[in-house]
Amino acid sequence: MNVVDPPGSNGIIRTSSWVSLLAGLLLASIVTPVQAALDLRNASVEQLENGLTLILLEDRHFPVVSVQALYRVGARNEVTGKTGLAHFLEHMAFRDSRNFPDTELVSRIYAIGGEWHGYTWIDQTTYFSTAPKDNLDLLLRIEADRMSHLLLDENDMIAERGAVLAEMHMYENLPASMLIDAVNFTSFLAHPYRNNTIGWESDIENLQYRDVVDFYEQHYHPANAVIAIVGHFDSRDVRKRVKRLFGSMRRRPATPLPHTVEPPQSGERRIVLHGAAAERQFMIAYRAPSANSADFAAFLVLQEILGTGSGVNFLQNDWGTPVDDNAVFSGAADGLTTWYPPSAQDYVFIVGGFAPESSSERDVEQSIEGRISLVRRVAPSDAVLSEAIDDVLDALAFDVETTEDAAHQLAFFDGLGALDTLLTLPARVASVTPADVQRVALTYLLPEQRSIAWHLPGASRPGPAAVPNAATDVMPQESPPAPRDDEVVAAPVFTTLSGRIPVIVQRSALSTTAQLQVVLASNRLAGTSADDPVPGYSSLSYSVRPEKMADAIVRARNAVAGLQIGTQADIEPSMDPATRLEQVFTEIIRVDGDPLVSPPGPQLIVVAGDVDVTGTTELIEAAFGEDAFEHREAGAAELFKAADRVINLGQPVAQAQLGYIVAAPGPRERLSDAWLLLLYILTHDYEGRLGKQAISESGLAYYIGSDYRSDGTNAWITLSTGVDPHKIKALKSLLSAELQRLLGEPPTMAEINEAKTHMLGRLESAAQSNAELATRLATHWLWYGEALTAESLRRRLDAISRQDVLDIVPLFIDGTTIVVAE
Repeated sequence: MNVVDPPGSNGIIRTSSWVSLLAGLLLASIVTPVQAALDLRNASVEQLENGLTLILLEDRHFPVVSVQALYRVGARNEVTGKTGLAHFLEHMAFRDSRNFPDTELVSRIYAIGGEWHGYTWIDQTTYFSTAPKDNLDLLLRIEADRMSHLLLDENDMIAERGAVLAEMHMYENLPASMLIDAVNFTSFLAHPYRNNTIGWESDIENLQYRDVVDFYEQHYHPANAVIAIVGHFDSRDVRKRVKRLFGSMRRRPATPLPHTVEPPQSGERRIVLHGAAAERQFMIAYRAPSANSADFAAFLVLQEILGTGSGVNFLQNDWGTPVDDNAVFSGAADGLTTWYPPSAQDYVFIVGGFAPESSSERDVEQSIEGRISLVRRVAPSDAVLSEAIDDVLDALAFDVETTEDAAHQLAFFDGLGALDTLLTLPARVASVTPADVQRVALTYLLPEQRSIAWHLPGASRPGPAAVPNAATDVMPQESPPAPRDDEVVAAPVFTTLSGRIPVIVQRSALSTTAQLQVVLASNRLAGTSADDPVPGYSSLSYSVRPEKMADAIVRARNAVAGLQIGTQADIEPSMDPATRLEQVFTEIIRVDGDPLVSPPGPQLIVVAGDVDVTGTTELIEAAFGEDAFEHREAGAAELFKAADRVINLGQPVAQAQLGYIVAAPGPRERLSDAWLLLLYILTHDYEGRLGKQAISESGLAYYIGSDYRSDGTNAWITLSTGVDPHKIKALKSLLSAELQRLLGEPPTMAEINEAKTHMLGRLESAAQSNAELATRLATHWLWYGEALTAESLRRRLDAISRQDVLDIVPLFIDGTTIVVAE
């Protein structure tokens, strides 16, 4: 991952006294990262007699455990007329089971302070959760029940159908989502990879109860599943427990890969979409090698040279990784991205972006093709190749920063039949040659093998064949897996620089990565992330390998020196409902404080990762020690009137937005925790009183986002959810009813105690990656002046009585409702 120089710096480091000192410290190799614990090659892999694959990787850095349950079934296993069936079943699989009725499959995880997720994709359906370590047995029992004892109630299909359609309409608001569906459907003529994972609306509306039951019985069984467990546990005990929970389940034949072979593409294909959008957006798809292909590693390097990759963690990839300024594609169009997700069979490589106002669609296509043709004609130089390989290796390290990342990667690649590829991928990437890169470009990225999709406002060659990769015929020697590191993550170290700027360094050897975050007391600084980590502040953030931390500190110092106060020009109102709602929230909670005469210096510097605490602190002192600390108090927030707002976008939308906002006490006020408890009781993602009624019971919404936002002095509670336009009146009425029910049916002691347990559990399980650790440390410092510990949070929560929660209900429900619709 590259660290970006500040605007106008041109990569030049200004000469000052700290530069020579920093260079000396760097030469002295003060930052000496040690081997991190999450070496995936240390994982044990075995198969139970019934075919279940069990993968275990112990790690004791954090008192948490992550479980990933993957089924080798996805959109590729659907047929015409029943698209979206795998995804629909995934939704149903979070509802009820024999031993976890009434949505306890998810509510029990929330209650212990854990988190859960699930998704369906072309090759698999996956369920994963992370929780404090003492709750591993609960997570395993949930997955065992999901595998063999789901209670699929026909009456639940009505509500779940509504939730799935709400999710689908959320994607329909996004041109990128529509484009990726269209270009894939155009690219594949025969293979079921052409299927839209969420399904077509008419199919979702007509799925029958028997369809769901048959799909569950056919595909959810041990031989079709992978269970990956990573974290703080004892492998011998867990292995025995897994065998007791899953071992008696009957073995059935595993679901095979589709036997359909996509015919070679021998001509360009096109599709044009029209919709409400201000810009012309495009995606160009090429057939690309699977994770099982000998060309996989070389194609990752090719992607890095053409654009920029983001590793092989599917969850990082989204709909594309922004193209780096130094990449071959840079400048070919606006907002360029590349997308290359791992797959079990050959899938796609997609280049996406926007057409500049001065260019025609044909100009953009020719520009992209011209850049690719350069790589087809001339192999990359050794220097270019070496830099690309280093960048890919860095991205692979960032793929695995948490126990959840590790569990995901192990199950995901085993589900693709490519676990060996994952475990040897660094060595395979390192052995890629210039000839390999040119060969895969010539094999896969020919103009007649592309499919082009445009979203606009108001000759023949055989396809890619299996080509032996000389670089992988003989695998390079690789270092053996590192021994398990049982070091528990220590408490963060707080210090102040000579100029009194506070510094927090959190050493965590969970992954071979590090995060630097410089927090600034203004959200009006050009080139920074505004309202990060909290409203009213901004940040400069750098994700690096530990050996590059000194360089990141230099770049951060230069960036701070070049900061300029941004203008207060109005932001163009977004026509995307979700973005527009967030803009309204930002407008309401904006606190500017005193007018800025000059850009403020750092308010806080945080480092988290596999670094030496003393050495890193000395590097920061050398760079920032002469800066004087000027603390900025947050200004008082402007009071807003608690009156409903309706924002009409003036154009049709597939999904509208409903929001709610109310002023709350700041984090240092005693009753702030009572507000957080009440928020949990009302709603948290898919559960709580409102969540359960709006999603599980009525299918009015897909999710409910809830948040406590604060600049350290002022605070606000916000709710946001997507809703189909014709259901917005019903959802708004439900929100009002549930708010009033907090008065009529006050929170019980059981609800309050569960909320407290959740908050304590989340303190343990919510932050493992270095970015998460840095953000949490910065947030806690700005909110409380310290890092919360389990003991300090428990004291705060013990001080909150049920009467405290009841007393704030009238204030909590006196907020503003916001509707964003057409």
